[in-house]
Amino acid sequence: MHVDGLRWRPLTRREPTIEGLDLEIPPGQRVLLAGASGSGKSTVLRALAGLLDPEDGDGEGLVPAPSRPGERGLLLQNPVHALVGATIARDAAFGPENAGLPRPELTERAARALEAARVDLDPERAPLDASGGQQQRIALAGALALRPDLLLLDEPTSMLDAPTAEEVREAILTVAGGRTLVVSEHRIGPWLPHVDRLIVLGPRARVLADGAPGELLSRQREVLIEAGVLEEGTAAEEAPGPAEPGEAVAALHGVTVPARGLTAPQDLELRSGRLTVLTGPSGAGKTSLLRVLLGAAEPGAGTVTRPEPSRIALVPQDPEHSFVATTVREEVLASPWATDEDLADELLQRAGLAPLAGAHPHRLSGGEQRRLAIVAALAQRPGLLVLDEPTVGLDARRRREVLELLREARARGTAVLVASHDELLVAAADARHDLPAPAPGAVPTPSLRRVPADALNPLTLSLIGILAAIGSFAVQSWQGGLLALAPTVLLAPLAVRSLRGAALRLLPIVLSAAGLAWTTALLGEAPPLSGEAWLVGLKEAARITAFVAPGVLALASVRPTPLGDALGQRLHLPGRPVAASVIALVRVGHLGRQWAAILEARTRRGFGGPRSPGCSRAPPSPCSWTRCVAPSSRLWRWTPAASRPRRTAPGRRRAPSVPRTCWGS
Repeated sequence: MHVDGLRWRPLTRREPTIEGLDLEIPPGQRVLLAGASGSGKSTVLRALAGLLDPEDGDGEGLVPAPSRPGERGLLLQNPVHALVGATIARDAAFGPENAGLPRPELTERAARALEAARVDLDPERAPLDASGGQQQRIALAGALALRPDLLLLDEPTSMLDAPTAEEVREAILTVAGGRTLVVSEHRIGPWLPHVDRLIVLGPRARVLADGAPGELLSRQREVLIEAGVLEEGTAAEEAPGPAEPGEAVAALHGVTVPARGLTAPQDLELRSGRLTVLTGPSGAGKTSLLRVLLGAAEPGAGTVTRPEPSRIALVPQDPEHSFVATTVREEVLASPWATDEDLADELLQRAGLAPLAGAHPHRLSGGEQRRLAIVAALAQRPGLLVLDEPTVGLDARRRREVLELLREARARGTAVLVASHDELLVAAADARHDLPAPAPGAVPTPSLRRVPADALNPLTLSLIGILAAIGSFAVQSWQGGLLALAPTVLLAPLAVRSLRGAALRLLPIVLSAAGLAWTTALLGEAPPLSGEAWLVGLKEAARITAFVAPGVLALASVRPTPLGDALGQRLHLPGRPVAASVIALVRVGHLGRQWAAILEARTRRGFGGPRSPGCSRAPPSPCSWTRCVAPSSRLWRWTPAASRPRRTAPGRRRAPSVPRTCWGS
């Protein structure tokens, strides 16, 4: 792999993220890529994979795209972005399937990749049902299944506990064999004995150090510390003694979460001025327990006490879910509970985000996004601060800065709860709560309710919908329309998994049919709203219902993966377009989960209820109205003294004489 004079500036940035990178990686070499958060490591990996699109930015010396499937394999920093299958097994098989490999080899590769990545879950389980660490291993299996000549891994063990990370690391090195391996990591220590070369990147992906790991550690140690690659001292040495316990802010009493295998009752008390770390193996249920504490999920047993929503701030595992504004500074002040602009500026400075105050939050690196989410939460001055893996993707210096921010929040009387594997946070905590690993088979695999239509070939169900649509053209009277609807009414129970789901799918059809009946009765050739006119309207309503409803009900029973198999095996359609179409349908299905996560995160920040993340409702105040719109590039404010809403440009301070009492986004 050869890179000469690589330069890349995304369209959303004024400055390049990579500037003049020269890199030569011989075949079979194992390279560890390190550097501060935001130094461009992920972008460099994407460049080596040939994924920098000239339409997305300005570039020079770009690496061409792979010439064949499996030439290069890339594991993305956020595993959710790489999950494309309806089941874990199909997700691992996607690469070989897209490469057109025979089915026996495809199945064998997927099974071996899942075993190598230490994925110990039911292969028929949906990937999004897994925890963050488990999703990371599933995504890794997808990259390993291709058996690429060049394997590019972006923080493959960042979300894993130490024992699991060691297992996965050994698996990666075993699978890599004689292949070229480039790994980006912040915690470089465990990788150093296994790599041939260490490359340390600085701002704009400039090479600060490049050589054998042992040589760099002995001769350029200060450079590595300055770059945030090596730790200075330990958290235990710097951490003060346990703080005096304050009042109880939140608590769990005998709580269980059977859906995540957490059957042992959990008792946890969170007090003001205390930093508590929630630990446990990947998949132990840390995120699920946090959701129960926050009221986003119901416990199987036990009781929960928590403060009012305005006193709680959450930093989710995926920080993008909570973003609502179009600039970094607006994001910090977006919540109606974040009212101190001076504090916001101070937090941005402390987190190293002040130079990016005008950047779009979704265009930041993974580590920068995580820091932004933490700063936005601290700007609310919460009584309870809950963070899910807050140091993933951060270098040593940024991790310490996050720790200092949490210590300051603790010193102000905030109860801080962190779910993390990070030894730095564990060593600095006042209290630690360990979750046990779930017993094998303790986590139930969610499954769809079986219906008789599942026994039919997906093509047959599709044909039923098509024939019903064609047959609806034969409806010439209202009696014929009702007769055409009879088979649908009689056979619908064979394809309906739930009455609620069927009702939601049929509601648009019913409304359309009712509207058509009304307009036909009112504007048709028969006397308006006469009995004859209503019968004609009934005929048209029955026809449109017979045209659409059977297909909607039949196709609702069709799952994308079996449909793709049928199209490829029975109709012998080209494999790659079929695979791409199936993945597109699966990703559309993921939108429901993503939407729920976004709603939950934004509601926690004070933006509306469960029906609209764009509706901002501040806590009780003299304000008499709230604004419900999609997030925009500007913030609106209103005070009782003002005669009408006023608009303020992003980043501009108001005159001190006008107090702000209510914010909406």
